[in-house]
Amino acid sequence: MKLLFRIVAGAILVTPLMITGCKKNDEPQKPDTLAYVGSEVCQTCHQDKYDNFIKTGHPYKLNKVVDGKAPTYPYSTVPNPPTGYTWNDVTYVIGGYGWKARFIDNDGYIVTGDAVQYNLATQGWVAYHASDAPGTVKYNCGRCHTTGWKSVADGGQPQDGLPGMDGEFFAGGIQCESCHGMGNVHAFTQDKADITVNTDKTLCGSCHYRNENHTIDASGGFIKHHEQYDELIAAGHNVLDCVSCHSPHKTSIYNGSPGVEAQCTDCHTKTQKHNAAATCTDCHMPHISKSAVKTNEYMGDIATHIFKINTDTTAAQFSTDGKTANPYVTLAFACYGCHKDPDGVGGSGSVKTLSELNALAKGMHN
Repeated sequence: MKLLFRIVAGAILVTPLMITGCKKNDEPQKPDTLAYVGSEVCQTCHQDKYDNFIKTGHPYKLNKVVDGKAPTYPYSTVPNPPTGYTWNDVTYVIGGYGWKARFIDNDGYIVTGDAVQYNLATQGWVAYHASDAPGTVKYNCGRCHTTGWKSVADGGQPQDGLPGMDGEFFAGGIQCESCHGMGNVHAFTQDKADITVNTDKTLCGSCHYRNENHTIDASGGFIKHHEQYDELIAAGHNVLDCVSCHSPHKTSIYNGSPGVEAQCTDCHTKTQKHNAAATCTDCHMPHISKSAVKTNEYMGDIATHIFKINTDTTAAQFSTDGKTANPYVTLAFACYGCHKDPDGVGGSGSVKTLSELNALAKGMHN
């Protein structure tokens, strides 16, 4: 390792450089192999993007517990581990931003049981793999929860030597280099040609999907979480890229959702005539996906990216076995998050039958 000395504003800064060889004048050479450097190195040149990115959910998909202290988050708090555990009994927290937190024990296994998942919305505890004995569920989620994941099956070693870890990784969470590629060469050259900038939805889709044929998986009366890519391509908005509407560097659920950078009216000229405060997304992107909690039988905690509403009163949202969702939003799920159905189930609004909703839908847009 060499040290680069720089004088900035009268101060001498000492920066370590990883050197693969030296020229005759002892100047550092461009690395000849790619390697991870970490988001903090990206921060040195991209401060604004880093300041936004570090407040998104991506870097908090997996959080190391250091010195028996809880991980910290920009908008949320995980107050304590499950009953029977202290922070000294936990090596990592899975999530903790937005929806829920799960825990990894000192052997690298995900903590299982009746009250071991912490839900942020309710500040309560629910079961996770309650039928699986503690110390039996390995952590194999690293492909989408870490940076630089290499599974044991692909030749990786259990992270930190913990037997429950089914692979190794450079860093927990989705860091800059998860999307932009290994950054050591770019950090050296500062050339855009030496870093990946991919705005195609397939990059986001490499994690925001559940199966290769892109059916929309469901369970318990809701669409499963992290299926936005499946929904987008199954329901006819395949022309859009995720960055058409979202900034990947800004939060979409906290602080006014600055990560949502496009409005429906940017593309669609029709306006709605709903006589209340309903927006386009209330009806076309209802919360029919569920990560942690549901508000009622028609409203989960994640907005769908299906968009299209099927106004047929006989349309079913899910397959007969409830394992997949159809590529449209039914009137029931578009409306009963706010309105009540004839059985009194749903939101706090007025009772509406499907026939009434069908009639209203026909004249909903100008």
